[in-house]
Amino acid sequence: MPATPNLTQIVILGASGDLTARKLVPAVYAAQCQHLFPGRCQLVGVARRPWDDAFFRSHLTKSAPKMEACSYDSWEAFMGQTSYVQTHLETAQDFAELGKRLDALAQGPAHRVFYLAVKPELFLTSVENLSHAGLLDQSGGLNRRVVVEKPFGTDLASAKALNAALLKLLGEDQLYRIDHYLGKETVQNILVFRFRNAMFEPLWNQNHVELVQITVAENIGMEGGRGGYYDTSGAIRDILQNHVLQLLAMVAMEAPSKLDPKSIRDEKVKVLQALRLPSDMADPGKIIVRGQFDGYRDEAGVAKDSQTETYIAARAYIDNWRWGGVPFLLRTGKHLPARFTSISVQFRMPPHTLFGSYDECHLRPNTLTLRIQPNEGIDLSFEAKEPGAGLTIKSAKLAMDYTDYFHKPSPEAYQRLLQDVVTGDQSLFLRSDEVEESWRWADSLRAAMQATPLRTYAPNSWGPAAATDLFGECEGRWAQG
Repeated sequence: MPATPNLTQIVILGASGDLTARKLVPAVYAAQCQHLFPGRCQLVGVARRPWDDAFFRSHLTKSAPKMEACSYDSWEAFMGQTSYVQTHLETAQDFAELGKRLDALAQGPAHRVFYLAVKPELFLTSVENLSHAGLLDQSGGLNRRVVVEKPFGTDLASAKALNAALLKLLGEDQLYRIDHYLGKETVQNILVFRFRNAMFEPLWNQNHVELVQITVAENIGMEGGRGGYYDTSGAIRDILQNHVLQLLAMVAMEAPSKLDPKSIRDEKVKVLQALRLPSDMADPGKIIVRGQFDGYRDEAGVAKDSQTETYIAARAYIDNWRWGGVPFLLRTGKHLPARFTSISVQFRMPPHTLFGSYDECHLRPNTLTLRIQPNEGIDLSFEAKEPGAGLTIKSAKLAMDYTDYFHKPSPEAYQRLLQDVVTGDQSLFLRSDEVEESWRWADSLRAAMQATPLRTYAPNSWGPAAATDLFGECEGRWAQG
């Protein structure tokens, strides 16, 4: 039986792009510094630009975020193990040459991770060429894994077609559909927080939870010339179908029977399958608010009559035993006043109020907030009596910040996810049916929203005022960071 290789080659296709220098290379470097890879690691950049090793290393050194050298290795030594191969991703013959170069760099058997940091239209072409060149062959105990960035399809039909085509070329166990939100520390901690703490799990259901809010707010617009791309995408395809629905699945799923990738992903899929389709609901105007920030149509690459939403808010329902009747309010938008991502679980009020007036029903004192970014942590709000005479009640909060409490920064999401790819853990990656169920609901939402007006909102505002009406009279208000 052949010995297990001690080398993993991380091969980034599309390595001349911004993602490689800004996120992927720092992630690989940090993981190697901390001895988090099983064995040695080689980084190989692949792109069509006529660069050589020296130019690629210089480009990464200038473009990557400032990083300190670690005790295990220095940046210079890491760059010494980094190579570049010029390859045209549409040309099959170039992939045969790429295979020869990878073999020469490895000087022996090696596991390989192929990271597709390329345009979505090149996903299938790249995998076809890798397959035809024999670079996905796992004989001899060699792992061959492929990482695919979002967007994975543009709707349910295209996602199904892409899944079917890719799975003819490689196994589901080789395909890692990445969503970097799932690498964030607080997202990973949802399972521990829910299923390890006896004080919360009994409350995590429709008997005690009044509603759940999930917000992904962005304070940027179309910087970096993204208008042309964004106008073909919009807020639903760009953020809600992937990031927001993944957060919803994590917070609403049942406890898996064990902590293996299949069990975790099985439970997430059940949540997505139970989402009530917006197009099946009688009045879309009562569950959907879509908006476009003022000035969007003046951005480069954006159509002058564009109907693309830069803001979407929706009231969703999960039709299962645990969550029946509990609204999940989902929101994402561009050009909002603050950048943050959070999940707020709002608990029901006591059946009879002894303190205060029912006229103050918009105040909800008991909310558990999971802060995903930028300051990862967990907050629990409650009310307490103010010291002194009388009965004056004040809102209070217990807060846990990850960095302050654990005295170390959380690793970047891409670092954790790349570690999992190298070690073969697919728990935080999307499976075929998971992607398709997300698109099924997102397509229904896009169809339903066509019956609602496209509202204009001012940049740096919280979006269309009508979004507040998605809350019932006594259900509270949107989080603002």
